Amino acid sequence: MTQGMNARPVRADWLQAGLAALLLFAVYAASSPRTVGLEDDSLFVLSAYFLGIEHPPGYPLFTLAGHLFTYLPIGSVAYRVHLASAFFGALTIGAAWICARSLIPGGRLYAWVAALALGLSPVFWSQAVIAEVYTLNTFFLLVLVYLGLRAEQEPRLLPWMALIFGLSLSNHYPLMLLGAPAFAVLLWPLRQELVRRLPLLAWLVAIGLLPYAWLVWRSWAGLPISFYGALDSVREIWYFISRRGYAEVDHSLTAGWMDKLRYVNFMGGQVIVQFAVLGSLVAAAGFVAQWELLGRRISAFLTISFVMPSFVLVLLLGFDYDVFRKHIFHVYPMPAYAIAALWLGLGLYWLTQRFALSELRARLASAALIALVGALGAWHNLRSDQEWAARYVQAVLKVLPKNAVVVGQGDADLVPMAYFHMVENWRPDITLYQGQGLILGNRLFHPLRTDQEKANEALRELVDKQSVPVVFTLDSYLGNARIDRWLYTEVDKSSTDAKRIRTDVPEEAVRFFEEAIAHESPSNAWIAYFQSELKRRYGVVLGLSLGVRTPTDERMRRHLELLGNDFYGALGIAEGLLNHPGGFSAGTVALYLDRARTLLPSDAPKQHIAGYFLLRGLLRANTQDKVGAVRDFETGFALWPALQNPSIAPLEQLYGEAGDQAALQNLRDRVARLKPKKS
Repeated sequence: MTQGMNARPVRADWLQAGLAALLLFAVYAASSPRTVGLEDDSLFVLSAYFLGIEHPPGYPLFTLAGHLFTYLPIGSVAYRVHLASAFFGALTIGAAWICARSLIPGGRLYAWVAALALGLSPVFWSQAVIAEVYTLNTFFLLVLVYLGLRAEQEPRLLPWMALIFGLSLSNHYPLMLLGAPAFAVLLWPLRQELVRRLPLLAWLVAIGLLPYAWLVWRSWAGLPISFYGALDSVREIWYFISRRGYAEVDHSLTAGWMDKLRYVNFMGGQVIVQFAVLGSLVAAAGFVAQWELLGRRISAFLTISFVMPSFVLVLLLGFDYDVFRKHIFHVYPMPAYAIAALWLGLGLYWLTQRFALSELRARLASAALIALVGALGAWHNLRSDQEWAARYVQAVLKVLPKNAVVVGQGDADLVPMAYFHMVENWRPDITLYQGQGLILGNRLFHPLRTDQEKANEALRELVDKQSVPVVFTLDSYLGNARIDRWLYTEVDKSSTDAKRIRTDVPEEAVRFFEEAIAHESPSNAWIAYFQSELKRRYGVVLGLSLGVRTPTDERMRRHLELLGNDFYGALGIAEGLLNHPGGFSAGTVALYLDRARTLLPSDAPKQHIAGYFLLRGLLRANTQDKVGAVRDFETGFALWPALQNPSIAPLEQLYGEAGDQAALQNLRDRVARLKPKKS
């Protein structure tokens, strides 16, 4: 028997593991939002409902499983798909119980501690109550851990491991491939057996990958939800499955080693707080004790399984460090947290033995530890307003013009709006589009076969041929004048002057600001990020609305004061003032820019920091301080070296006016290096 391994679990073990799973499923089902939320929740719900195609790499296994849950006769469609994540989360807890029981020499108490600590930890709980792939991913990992631990004595389990590994790749292959080196260590004694059975094992892995074949076939069906549409060639299939469309996100041109170091620090903090600090210290004790209790090979296996999807992943990715992207990243290490939970159970066993605690004291210590982790998990998840996104898009849908053509962007606006429109039949009079030809089946062009110029032309044609209102959410159309109504902008076809902007915010939208944004301090970083963007946009509207000679009313003064005490709001007000059609006071703009600089968060997105320098540069250019303007534009471009950086155009103009050809050419060379190479 492998060192550190207990005997095969008996019937009582399986029953207790099932009980742990049932208890956590009840927690997740009770705390799961009854409607769609942010992150990728809305898109997973829609993909599951329509058997559609998710964002790359498609996650076909979760889509198929989620579709089965849409047939449940309870709650909304969104809640039913949330229950799929809850179900897989509960299975993960059962698997964690069995793994801990197999690894830890003590009694069943430590299996309960490991399983419940994982299930109640903040990140795992958060992913078990929304439509996401991470609970299923962690379940597959722990099943493979258990089978791998037993495989040395039972090589007949290797084919099952191959099939399950293939299925796991059909759910979330990037994270599972990161764990593969650890299994090479675990299965090293079976290397000759693996070589002998390699053809069979390879075929079983391939069978597990069949959901990807279904995904490609399904993409040809003209679906209402399909991220890129039909995948008709090997190049398009590979582009989709390899996530090449996210290359600039995963490896941002603006990210550097400082971003990686900040992520390493962030990752370390996440590990420490995941089990309420005290539990993390116990897990650290388990990490130390494993080398004596479990032996070097199993300990090395667990260590590699922890490090690969956490700290190694940080080094492999090239994310910009900001409030939004670090929240995207913080769920990726869930497999590492599962390993840490096993260490926690092992560490508690080691400590109880070292200090010779009685059974009663060991039980009390275990209960206290689980209560602490559970309190932290509840504090993070029960107070998080998971349904804010639904309230936001419902507010948008209520104020949209009748029969409007609506062009949305993505996670925050278009996709939850599509859920209410396509599934719950809200506003059947409107027509939804996605401006880049993504997600919706009524795309204006195929995004993988259309260059930017033709895509822009298709969007112009859509706008020009409409006799009904055309509106954009979280974006603006620059081919015409527009009416800014905060929650959306309406194309004004009376003029092709994109600088001509009127403001007219509906009363219901203003009430939504006052009730759902103005005094909110959300704990969910996705909600905080999008609320910050809405504050900035509302600040722009207020800046544009300020009368040059007419006084503001009490309500507007209150809103100006509130937004002026927020970085994003102050930035928006300054932007609105700079674009005011009646002129502006340079001193007033400078006041709001100074406020923004004082309120700048340490994890603000680089594009918003660059936006501050853009606005200050424009202010200086308008006051004839062209040297200072160039300095600010260059600073903004250096902070966010991206083709979308709006500082590029005024820099070109100022260098051209000054006749500084060397600086102009240098700028153009820098911009050229940012353009993607044609494949």
